[in-house]
Amino acid sequence: MTWQEFRERFNLGIYDSKSKVLRTFSAFNILTTILMVATLVYYYGFPVSPAEKVNILKAIQFFFGFYILYYLVKILYDFAPGTFLKNTRWEGLMTLLLLAEGITFTISGKLLSAMLIGAMDIRAGDSFNEVLIPAYFFALLTIELFSGEQKFAPFARIHPALIFILSISGLMALGALALMLPEMTVHGIAPVDALFMSASAVSVTGLATMDIASEFTTKGQVIILILIQLGGLNAIAFGALFFLFMKIGVGSKHHEVIEDFVNKDSLLQGNNMFRKIVIWTVRFEIAGFILLFFLLPQTGQFEQLSDRIYHAVFHSISAFNNAGLSSLPGGMTNEAISTQYYFQFVILILFFLGGFGMVYLFEMFEFKRLRDRMKNRWKTIDFSTKITLYFTLVFLILGMVVMLVFESGNTLEDKSWAERIFHSVYFSMTTRNAGFILYDTAALSLPVLIVFLFLMFVGAGSGSAAGGIRVSTFGVLWASVISTIQNKKHVEIFKRTVDNGLVFKAAAITIFFAIGNLAGIFALSITEASKLQHGLFSFMDIIFEHVSAASTVGLSTGITAKLSSAGKVVLVIAMFIGRVGTLTVAYLLSQRGINRGYKYPEAHTMVG
Repeated sequence: MTWQEFRERFNLGIYDSKSKVLRTFSAFNILTTILMVATLVYYYGFPVSPAEKVNILKAIQFFFGFYILYYLVKILYDFAPGTFLKNTRWEGLMTLLLLAEGITFTISGKLLSAMLIGAMDIRAGDSFNEVLIPAYFFALLTIELFSGEQKFAPFARIHPALIFILSISGLMALGALALMLPEMTVHGIAPVDALFMSASAVSVTGLATMDIASEFTTKGQVIILILIQLGGLNAIAFGALFFLFMKIGVGSKHHEVIEDFVNKDSLLQGNNMFRKIVIWTVRFEIAGFILLFFLLPQTGQFEQLSDRIYHAVFHSISAFNNAGLSSLPGGMTNEAISTQYYFQFVILILFFLGGFGMVYLFEMFEFKRLRDRMKNRWKTIDFSTKITLYFTLVFLILGMVVMLVFESGNTLEDKSWAERIFHSVYFSMTTRNAGFILYDTAALSLPVLIVFLFLMFVGAGSGSAAGGIRVSTFGVLWASVISTIQNKKHVEIFKRTVDNGLVFKAAAITIFFAIGNLAGIFALSITEASKLQHGLFSFMDIIFEHVSAASTVGLSTGITAKLSSAGKVVLVIAMFIGRVGTLTVAYLLSQRGINRGYKYPEAHTMVG
């Protein structure tokens, strides 16, 4: 009897029990996942005794053992196990890793990966078990979540703007609950501060009501770092929609919202967009980590290898995702790195690339596109990439010049000209997206703060982790103004005609964003009225703080921690809307007519 004949007879013999067994395992899989989440929350979020720790680790071993058994059962009942293994290769790889780790842990009490790390004499090697356990679980959960079309079919009827809003708000809420666990902070945290810090991390803003380095434990800092990564990738909202589209197709109503994150051409290129974004993000972050690791001084707080690895990872992820949060006391103003200009330069490059927009990075640096442009000299970069690149450079130069002119006799007075230029470029770039600062923003002169307000309002590239109305939006509006002045019938820029619908959308984004800021500033003037009256805050402080929050920049004149609870809630709302986008909220609230092909009689009125 051949192997194939044996397989056929075996599958026929167990066929009657297939449906019942798989349904039972599926139900137990849901229960196991719930119990695993509860166990991990208790293990990492609350103090546990050594005896409790042993029992918890045994329970976690059992949970992982069930996942391995479930996967093997699915192979057993499949009529084409080879095809099944190919289609579930990531789940299979995770199962193999868990099996190897489980065998090693049973024998030695340590995970195989932790033993390899320990062999490198890294102080954190002993605690690496605790890092890998949730990492493996969430990897399994992610693979399970994005496998199978049926999981996404019910979402096809949900408005895509609602998916964005619910996913981001849900992530902020879960992050706040996680940060409120006893083991996450040194002295505890108020609910409003937990919500604020979670919103700041998810929206990659960078405003903070508490010092991350001193008030949060390593576990709490890791939670913040995870929220930054998920928020920067927009992995929950953006990724869920893309996987939904991959499974069930893209309807016309999805285009209007998803095109606020990527351009139409990129959306229609294929099903690999989200995977490419994740891969490129990881590449940039790994490259940033390597450079930052070797640039950190090997003295003081960076003497231990594990500390240099941790801080390099944290700053690489925070910088590329434009979060502006730091694991060091004082952030970029910390004495150990404040004069490390090569370190600061790598940070600058990371948040410049992160704020440029991933789709535009594909266009400019993807190898096959570079090769195509070199082979065909007549080909140039895409229109959307060109408008983002050119206006990014214009704003970069504008901020740099203003900083040099007005700060050379102020904050830059004791700097050399090389340092003045570097600081000016750094501040000009960080003002539009990152929020990393080299010294106190409150020390800047009023003209510089006003220009920085404008740069924060504009923001960085579309499809990036940054906020604001976006560079391309301003570019379209500028082209509209110039075309109007020149009395042209159509809006033109870079020898291209801009569709009227795009101009209307750009105008709508700007108006919504401006109104949102005015409403938020008005609310802050009420919640912080007593502080304004007593001179603790200036009105400029209030304006700067809200625009920074709404633009998800994270710069502050130093009033964030002093805000009232109501004022903090106002900024949480601003950061939330800044993350999901004002136009996304407008799409959700809009009522669509059955037919929009009609046209009213033309009307005319005086303007200006």
